[in-house]
Amino acid sequence: MKTNPPDVVRKNKVPRCERHHAGLTLEQRAETAARFPAGRQAQMAFLLARYDNNAPLLAVFLGTSARAVRRHARGGVLPPGPRLRRALRRRVLDLVCPGCLADRAVEEAREAERDARRAARRPVRGRAPGH
Repeated sequence: MKTNPPDVVRKNKVPRCERHHAGLTLEQRAETAARFPAGRQAQMAFLLARYDNNAPLLAVFLGTSARAVRRHARGGVLPPGPRLRRALRRRVLDLVCPGCLADRAVEEAREAERDARRAARRPVRGRAPGH
């Protein structure tokens, strides 16, 4: 059985964001590959760190139990199933893909503008309208 060292990523295992792969430069693809944790245990630990070790919240996002999240992050006996592997890969790619990060920044800016417009329309308490 061949095993690669943990820091070496095989060519067919390079992470690929289906939404942004075509628009990324070679440097951005290399950055994504470098930031993508190798191995499912490392991916689960990465996500737990990003969500401040909130296993129940991460379990909701991944569609599993908090116990399973902790078990996989610790390196449990059984590997995650195919559905959990797909969800895990998608969540990690959302956090390391430059295209996904740019999309998230744009959406947060739009949301901030919407909130500012709503706050400006809201009347000040204690004053009657028209006074």
